[in-house]
Amino acid sequence: CPTHCSFPVPALRPSLSLHPSQEVALGDTVTLRCRVSRPGVLVSIYKEGDGMRQWYRDSVGDMAEVHVDVSTRNFAGRYWCSCNISPLPCTLSNPVELVVLDPSFLPPVMSLSPEGRVTRGTSVTISCQSTYGATFILHKAGRSAPIQRQSLVWGNTVTFTLPRVTWADAGTYGCSYRPRENPFVSSHPRSEVTLELEPGGP
Repeated sequence: CPTHCSFPVPALRPSLSLHPSQEVALGDTVTLRCRVSRPGVLVSIYKEGDGMRQWYRDSVGDMAEVHVDVSTRNFAGRYWCSCNISPLPCTLSNPVELVVLDPSFLPPVMSLSPEGRVTRGTSVTISCQSTYGATFILHKAGRSAPIQRQSLVWGNTVTFTLPRVTWADAGTYGCSYRPRENPFVSSHPRSEVTLELEPGGP
């Protein structure tokens, strides 16, 4: 190629993460970390729907940190970060969702069917009920990610199914919900039920 040829410069894409978790109790602190692959850039963090950047850090190294006291539900939502270093282009980061755990929302009512200890291979249902919930989320103790989620079309109860349970399914399950008016706010604390299996067998 002749010396005057030019090639497009790949755009920088930062990465945004939340610490210690994407779920933060009302009144606690969350840290937003925006990582970039090039030092000395201006980093901006945006919240969906606000139309302007929330925070910025100039001349950062490979990471910019913002510590936020989650004092109200208004911090709940979807966030991005971007960078600025002329003449290199920079795209928006991956979006992250900050979920605020609000104790003013009563926990849902939970139940197991069948009740008591069950044998391996039984199909078990877990019901969660609340008049405030639009989306219900099933959690299992020891796992960071939700097990299942369901959105209500009508009524106030959802049913999660655990088909043909095994020893791996035994344990404590929790249920939370997101209210209709704000999908990034969650009930807190979770209601809980425990699934026990009959002893014996492999």
